Amino acid sequence: MTSLQENLVDFDEESLVELEPETHSEKPGWKAMPYILGNDTAERLATFGIQANFMVYLMREFNMDQVSASNIFNTWNAVSNFAPLIGAFLADSYFGKLKTIGIASFASMLGILMIMLTAAVPQFHPRPCSLEQQEMGVCKNFSNFQLGFLLSALLWLSIGTGGIRPCSIPFAVDQFEMTTVEGRQGSRSFYNIYYTTQTLILLFNQTLLVYIQDSVSWTLGFGLPCFFIILSIIAFFAGIKVYHNVKPAGSIFSTIAQVLVAAKHKRHLHLPDHENNYGAFYDPVLDNDEQQKLPLTNEFR
Repeated sequence: MTSLQENLVDFDEESLVELEPETHSEKPGWKAMPYILGNDTAERLATFGIQANFMVYLMREFNMDQVSASNIFNTWNAVSNFAPLIGAFLADSYFGKLKTIGIASFASMLGILMIMLTAAVPQFHPRPCSLEQQEMGVCKNFSNFQLGFLLSALLWLSIGTGGIRPCSIPFAVDQFEMTTVEGRQGSRSFYNIYYTTQTLILLFNQTLLVYIQDSVSWTLGFGLPCFFIILSIIAFFAGIKVYHNVKPAGSIFSTIAQVLVAAKHKRHLHLPDHENNYGAFYDPVLDNDEQQKLPLTNEFR
């Protein structure tokens, strides 16, 4: 009986073409991309638009000194960078990428709406203070309620970031059939468009949006991100019938634990001779068509 280990082949484009199925792929491919790219672009316009000038907002509108504003801003960034680890775990283990992005989008919308309210509603921020008064230290400080409302908004934004950031790109790649040349080319084109829009978004947020916030109105400057996040949600749910939804496959941490336990129990086993080692490794058939793995090899690459 010939095993997979006895038929190691080079993992290149030609061999993949030979192995491609002749059946038509059920994945939507580029049909889903207008919705996904629209969702990603509008969502990044919203979240990056809040971050672009936020320290200035804290110092000018909340009468914070630079150290306090920096502490809040850096803590928010730290939580937002850690949250995707939790979001990825929940998406892989319980909810799936589609549901995680949907829930996280509403969390981001709530956070951005609350931040806009801190600028638009006088009760949610301290009394305005001039630069001269700030230098003299006579400005009225923010209340505990105002600070709590602001921190709650940042927390909702971090929750939204934790769900969207680890799922957006993998969810887009799930729409392509990666066992076909067309699917792999489509995923490469998606990456090119994604990172091009990333650059354009940063350019817009760091120039025009910052100008609006500094010179026109903080309410309008935060109202635009609020508008963008609503567009993001509309674009995402508009394609709900088109998407290919991959069901949760379980946490990677459980499989890592299984490997460690198996290694402990089999630590005293002796490996067979080199010429007889083919077929000696456990290589079960995948129980999910969405999962992929590279063929086994006796080399490090």
